Amino acid sequence: MKRFAASLFAFMLCLHAYSGKVQLYLGASAGAGFTLSSNQLKDLQTGTTTVAKNSNTWSLHMKAEALLGLGRFRFGYRFLYNFTPVNIPGFPYAPTLNPQQYTTYFNGSRSNYFAQYGVLEYAIINTKIFALTPGIGLGSFTGYTVDKVSNDMVPLSAATHHRFTMSADLNAEIKIGRWTILFGPNYYLFSLQDKASANWHQYQNFIGGDVGFRVNLLKP
Repeated sequence: MKRFAASLFAFMLCLHAYSGKVQLYLGASAGAGFTLSSNQLKDLQTGTTTVAKNSNTWSLHMKAEALLGLGRFRFGYRFLYNFTPVNIPGFPYAPTLNPQQYTTYFNGSRSNYFAQYGVLEYAIINTKIFALTPGIGLGSFTGYTVDKVSNDMVPLSAATHHRFTMSADLNAEIKIGRWTILFGPNYYLFSLQDKASANWHQYQNFIGGDVGFRVNLLKP
């Protein structure tokens, strides 16, 4: 607790020293895009030879974020909600090693992900009215899928582990006073592994774009 208080005090001193230069952004955005789901299977015995299917489908997402800005750099926290419809087309599958286990990879009719990221951005162009800002994010996610057969909600925590996500964005920003309108392309990777076997791994690659806003709470 003492270390936390000391760190907070030092942080506040830094903010005071850079008063007028530090910015605090709160923002929200939404977008759509294209998702490719691919499965990596190793030495897996199944009841079919066509189990390793990929899926191309559309996807929607919404984001909320809190970022601290210092000069051209911004860093902070982002929350993302992602909805993807049918992931793997065709009939459901069950591994012959355990016919009762319907993995989320092959039986999901739609998925809902809730992801959290640490974000770092750098404005390569930064004027009073316009900025061009690439950024990256690293984090983890949870959520659930809906089983195609039973329509049950299957939590990702019950069927998968080693869930990892990363992002890359390129935002064009139009500044109006303390408000910023932003839009641009983005990429998200969702990686997860089945708990039943280390041989089952799935990757979802999202490519799309979004539009949103930010407000600078520290701008006079």
